[in-house]
Amino acid sequence: MTGGSRSERQKHIQQAREYTQAYIYYLQSQTLKTNNWILIGKVGELKPRGDLTWTNDGIALEPYIREARRGIALTTIVYQDTAQQYYGEQARGRCFEDSVGIGHYALFDIHPTDNPNHLVFNSKDEMKCLPFTIALKAMVPINTDNLILSAKSIGTTHLSNSVYRMHAVEWAIGEAGGHLAAFALNEGVDVRTIATNKRLIYKFQGLLTRNQIPLFWYNDIAHDDPDFEAIQILAVAGIVRTENYNHLYFLPEGTVNRAVVSVAVVNVMGFEMLNPEFPTFLDVPKEHFAYRAVETMAAKGIVSGVGNGYFAPNLQCTREQLAFIVGKSGDFDVFQLFGSSGTPLDAQPLKRRELSRILYMVLRSLYGID
Repeated sequence: MTGGSRSERQKHIQQAREYTQAYIYYLQSQTLKTNNWILIGKVGELKPRGDLTWTNDGIALEPYIREARRGIALTTIVYQDTAQQYYGEQARGRCFEDSVGIGHYALFDIHPTDNPNHLVFNSKDEMKCLPFTIALKAMVPINTDNLILSAKSIGTTHLSNSVYRMHAVEWAIGEAGGHLAAFALNEGVDVRTIATNKRLIYKFQGLLTRNQIPLFWYNDIAHDDPDFEAIQILAVAGIVRTENYNHLYFLPEGTVNRAVVSVAVVNVMGFEMLNPEFPTFLDVPKEHFAYRAVETMAAKGIVSGVGNGYFAPNLQCTREQLAFIVGKSGDFDVFQLFGSSGTPLDAQPLKRRELSRILYMVLRSLYGID
């Protein structure tokens, strides 16, 4: 289909049409050889429908290209990014920090051939695929300027293409590509600059989510949720994600504890993580998931213990406490942050959606995004 002349292309297309006609004839003739009279009675219904395909012979108007030439992109998405066998009990595959969409197909759909070098899976477990994301850098070529790769031409491999080629994924890729072209024109920069600049990536992701395009897999955050943009972008950035990686839920009305808030604030502020040899608090040992974040925040005087050498990492954080922590983390007007976002500044437990909402405003402030 590629690399030849127009006449050669048409020759291959015609051969494909004839092959399809032969296959239809085979199905018809084999059915007649059976003793299944119900099937035989329906043979007349098995025929090309030119009235539906807009062609005289009833074969498709254009060939379906299952696998195209792929661009050499800034990021190449590989099998290991989405194959279930590499993620244990986790519900998602790799989430790219420059995600511009989501997709999923249950199995890596590789059609076998007689070629002895063709891949053959050893078990169905090797074929299982997890929900995945679409990397912006997979849509941007390494060397070709201002070209946006789309559909089956993004930076994938023969294996990963078999799940990224699905219709809903191609739609998401095309949707992101259209927005990317418009965004590049509005910003006055080329697409490679956008894909390699963290501020522009965040800004572009904000545009996508405001247009109700999901970037991270959540089953309980509707596209019209008032905090959709904040929750999606902070999840992609790895600042506030799910509390359990074995399911696809965010649980927006759930509360958050002091350990989770410490990790989230360190991440959004970009503080260099400390890793002291001996813990400051008796209840946050070195193996605790928030150890380095808590030690970093404590060393900066942003958080302190609750007395007797304890930090109480599982204690619920209140809205007031988050305001205090954010205020000590940087030059932020917490009254403006809470007021403009419609978040009460009181002693009530902080909700997960509120944590994302406030820290997203902090992120935008840090990167100068209006």
